[in-house]
Amino acid sequence: MANHIAAIHVIKSKLRLSDDDYRALLKSLTQKTSSKDLTDKERQAVRDHMQNLAERSGVAKPLRRRTTGRTFAQAKAEASPRERKVWALWHQLHRDGLVHDTSPAALNAWVARTVHVSALAFANAAQLDTLIEALKAWQHRGA
Repeated sequence: MANHIAAIHVIKSKLRLSDDDYRALLKSLTQKTSSKDLTDKERQAVRDHMQNLAERSGVAKPLRRRTTGRTFAQAKAEASPRERKVWALWHQLHRDGLVHDTSPAALNAWVARTVHVSALAFANAAQLDTLIEALKAWQHRGA
């Protein structure tokens, strides 16, 4: 609940909406003039609408929306450059004979042991850098 309100106000700032414009937008979408009066469903709708406006106007990057029914190939295609680097190093270690299982589950298990997040997709930039350096060191030790 509070996260939606905070996100709405962050996007409002990025769009540089005046208070009158913001309230007019709320009124047109929900027939209410305050974000505190909105239901959870209305907050989500306002947030999605404002995020879409911010993306189209170029003041916000498109959100990386993860779906539950995606395939491994789709997940890999949606990965950030650092995540793809981790995958590339993981597969190189396999080609070098140092990793025997290249499955996503095996990589995620190693990620969990190394940086204490449940999956590669949940690692932040610093954790991804740690993973990349650990894989490089592993590769160097094995060579």
